[in-house]
Amino acid sequence: MNKRYIKKAFFLFLLPMFVLACCISASQLSEAQITGDRTDDVVAYESVLICRGDTLWTIAEANMDQPTEAEIREFVKEIAELNNISPAHIHAGNYLLIPRYKV
Repeated sequence: MNKRYIKKAFFLFLLPMFVLACCISASQLSEAQITGDRTDDVVAYESVLICRGDTLWTIAEANMDQPTEAEIREFVKEIAELNNISPAHIHAGNYLLIPRYKV
């Protein structure tokens, strides 16, 4: 194989990879904007003890000021992702990290 063919093949491989990487980055950025990603607004994390009968919904609701159902649902997702858990799998006696945002 000659060097010119190798350069052309390498370029043809790299170009689609670059385009794919750009698309993925743009997709993640737009998803963060749509979901209202507020990670830059976090000022602290609070550790909350899970009590018997608690759910992520009740914990999220208790840690918000006059939330709507949509806001609670989004906060439940944030808490679950932050703690790397499923909303259905919390246990009394464990602790969760709850993000606190700028007011």
